Amino acid sequence: MESEGKASTGKFITYGMPRFSAGIVLDTVDFGILFLYIVVYGLPPILSGLALAIGKLSIALGQFSMGWLSDRTKTKYGRRKPFMFFYAPLTALSFICALLPMIFIQNPSSIILFVWILVFDAVFQWSYGGLTTPYQSWVSEQFIVHERPKASAFQNLFSFIGAGVGIVFTLLVFPPLIETFQKTKTVDPIFVILVFIFGFLLVLLFYICAFAFPVEKVEAAEMNFSEDLKKVLKDKNFMRVCWLQGIAFLAIGMITPSVIGFATIVLKIEGTTLYLTAVILLVGIMVFLFMWKKLIDKKGKKQTFLIIILTGIIVLPLTLIGLVPGEINFLITVVWVLAIAAFMGGWYLFPYIWLADLAEDAQVRSGEGRKSGLYAGFPQILLNIFQAIALFITGFILSLPNVPGKDYSWGYVLWGVWCSGVLIVTYLFTKKLITLDFDWEKER
Repeated sequence: MESEGKASTGKFITYGMPRFSAGIVLDTVDFGILFLYIVVYGLPPILSGLALAIGKLSIALGQFSMGWLSDRTKTKYGRRKPFMFFYAPLTALSFICALLPMIFIQNPSSIILFVWILVFDAVFQWSYGGLTTPYQSWVSEQFIVHERPKASAFQNLFSFIGAGVGIVFTLLVFPPLIETFQKTKTVDPIFVILVFIFGFLLVLLFYICAFAFPVEKVEAAEMNFSEDLKKVLKDKNFMRVCWLQGIAFLAIGMITPSVIGFATIVLKIEGTTLYLTAVILLVGIMVFLFMWKKLIDKKGKKQTFLIIILTGIIVLPLTLIGLVPGEINFLITVVWVLAIAAFMGGWYLFPYIWLADLAEDAQVRSGEGRKSGLYAGFPQILLNIFQAIALFITGFILSLPNVPGKDYSWGYVLWGVWCSGVLIVTYLFTKKLITLDFDWEKER
């Protein structure tokens, strides 16, 4: 049973708020932790990439198992809230430990540092999956089908503001850590304080949402793991969407950890220009987020998604500008940043929509209870396996020799070409095999 009546703006805001803190911590990890451990803490790139790749496998297990388990959970607090209460503090604690090894261990060897990030990134990814998948499953239980693009837009608005804070944090705070750490072997106190604030904010906003929202009216589904798994595997369109996400993340999983290195090392963004670039990225993400939402209303979900993928195909090979002699014009940098904001804003808008729609589509076709947690969690298995592969490839490609006459590797130039090639496959796969618009939407 779905929520009755039209959802208020306050409901959209309350539901979307936790994505602000989740965006900060996840994008700080995804955008910055590879840079932090390689450049600041001195862990070899291949070990950094391997540790983070393993972490992405743990988030897959967390998202799938906790999504499925939340569907069958029966408590007076409903199906989703208990997971938010438990996993929010664990996610915050592991985030703090992953970013601040030096306040816990002194002068670690590469092996100790590798084990540290391996353990705490894995715990962070697992707990993040256990927190956000049940939370995300609420979208199909709290909002009717035509409200979900708006709910997704609000989630993404908060998520991208949080991501913007995380990106600005990594761009403006991480690079100065190099000089401070190399001189004193200590971490700047401001960096430590901000990391603790971000962890506390994560707990606060998820708890506010959990307490403010009513217990869902949907009863806990009757679940049988093997039978549910068989049904999911037989849902052809759903499985194709899972493969779509997995294939695409061979590109997406490389974009997020490579952007900060490309911006600072290749584009040489620093000082006032760095502040301006961060603002352009943040504003661009928010503007394009609602532009894509409006385009969905006009052209439908599949056509809009194909346009988003085409944007990425065209834009990402611009990393080849790293081969241009001399300094790169700032106008080119602005165009590149806006284009990346357009593509990433569009990409992250869609999973929130199609996972809820696919769960409802399965319910319409089968007549069984809706299993939103299962449909939100299962795709993460393939997605994070492919993202783990992407992170390992990232660590490998950044270890390539330097471009002749440049102070950066061929990896910083070629990663965009690789990503564009992956997105061409994604585009063709989507166009020929994927359904994102359903007949029952008109009736509801």
